[in-house]
Amino acid sequence: MRILVMLLLDTLPMLGNVLLLCFFVFFIFGIVGVQLWEGILRQRCFLKALPNVKYP
Repeated sequence: MRILVMLLLDTLPMLGNVLLLCFFVFFIFGIVGVQLWEGILRQRCFLKALPNVKYP
């Protein structure tokens, strides 16, 4: 049991590096996605008025 706990504690810095890399990749893809698709959904959400429906 002690060996398992020591092994888990020794792997924490490596897991931190992996999480940092994942955060960096998601951050970069987020910036690229915002730059590529900025304004593409502008004025897409609207309520089409139906002729036989009365709105409050």
